[in-house]
Amino acid sequence: MSDTAALLPRSPNTPLSLEEALARPIPPGRLRETVTDLERRTPPDASPPPLPDGLHLRRYAGTLTWAAFAPLFHAVGDPWLWRDRLYRTEAEQDAHLSDPGIVVHVLERTTGQALGFCEMDCRDRAVGFRVLYFGLVPGAIGGGRGRLLFAHALADAWSLGPACVGLDTCTHDHPKALAFYESFGFTVTGRRVVEADDPRLTGLLPRTAGPHIPLAPLVERPPALRTDR
Repeated sequence: MSDTAALLPRSPNTPLSLEEALARPIPPGRLRETVTDLERRTPPDASPPPLPDGLHLRRYAGTLTWAAFAPLFHAVGDPWLWRDRLYRTEAEQDAHLSDPGIVVHVLERTTGQALGFCEMDCRDRAVGFRVLYFGLVPGAIGGGRGRLLFAHALADAWSLGPACVGLDTCTHDHPKALAFYESFGFTVTGRRVVEADDPRLTGLLPRTAGPHIPLAPLVERPPALRTDR
């Protein structure tokens, strides 16, 4: 049995448990992540603090294009190997961003320099909204800017009356991401295992992306055998 086949469920009705999936060998060239799903079902009691001088929050709802948004998406996401969005064509990206239910808050300096963004799917109040992407450019991490951005984006979402707000984080995200979301009142609803091709090997992202994540080995070889020592 190949490594890939070993990762398949034993039958369509008997999926692997989290522990079983994590115990399986990772096929060459692939990365494995443990994804944690979180949710909050009640809005916060207090309003977010005001933004300090020098910072500005810009809200987009159906008015962004991928050409305008892609540089910020890559600046924020490449260090964490954000890949799923990159499988779309530019036309598909534009169609997604032009939907008024897709809301993107961009944190900027008043000079116009973008520091990060929070993208939410706000299309179904009855089902609930979902944070699709959130993060800062590397040089802006620290100092509380992320908390301000997230707090204001959440307040805007809750003002629209959703049943809940959901999101997920994974083991390749910032090591403090889970604690960050829990500090905003999100609680864990489940965990799952995801495998995907290493985007640095497929050319989707540059080899320099995600330097803290080891490159997935393409070939596993045993040590060379020698008897002439």
